Amino acid sequence: MGVSGGTGADVSGPAAAGAEPVRLVRLDRRTPETALLRRAVLRHRLPPGQRGHVKPPVTTLPAADADPARTPFAVTAAGLPVADAAGARAVCAGFGVLDRAVHVRDLVPDPARAVLLRAFYLTTAWQGRGVGRAVCSAPLLDRLASDVAPHATELVLCVNEANHAASRVYRAAGFAFTGHRLLDGTGETQSVMTRPLATED
Repeated sequence: MGVSGGTGADVSGPAAAGAEPVRLVRLDRRTPETALLRRAVLRHRLPPGQRGHVKPPVTTLPAADADPARTPFAVTAAGLPVADAAGARAVCAGFGVLDRAVHVRDLVPDPARAVLLRAFYLTTAWQGRGVGRAVCSAPLLDRLASDVAPHATELVLCVNEANHAASRVYRAAGFAFTGHRLLDGTGETQSVMTRPLATED
């Protein structure tokens, strides 16, 4: 486990006992692997039940590319870098964005010390296999967050109140509801969840 190659380009760790290792690969880096994973992410189609809870990567990846405060990442269920398009499609399990600019003060008391997880999803094939919990638990997401937002001490996310499966995954990964609720652009209610960033000695 750890940041491979010392570049901060990806972070890896085990999913669960007997499960595939999980890697978070930054997509703001220009490498052969990130090019393959960017194409794989853009091919993802969200199932109908998820479409109301997260925007598709064809929208969220370009938005992240255009905003220097946002760092897009791919979730891979492979211990080693992918080397071809078929391999990237086979192991690219999901996508997310870490946002260093938390603009909504209602989310957390100290937005300057928080990093926001947004646009996170797993494809249908990888749901229910421990990958989501591995991504959102310490130390995996924490290492990536510390890499992109060294000032941050807290992770924050908003989850659609109707998305009970995602809420269960986030709670299992250590997130707790703050009691704050927001309306998103579609009129859906979002609950705010946070957890402290784990620090490594």
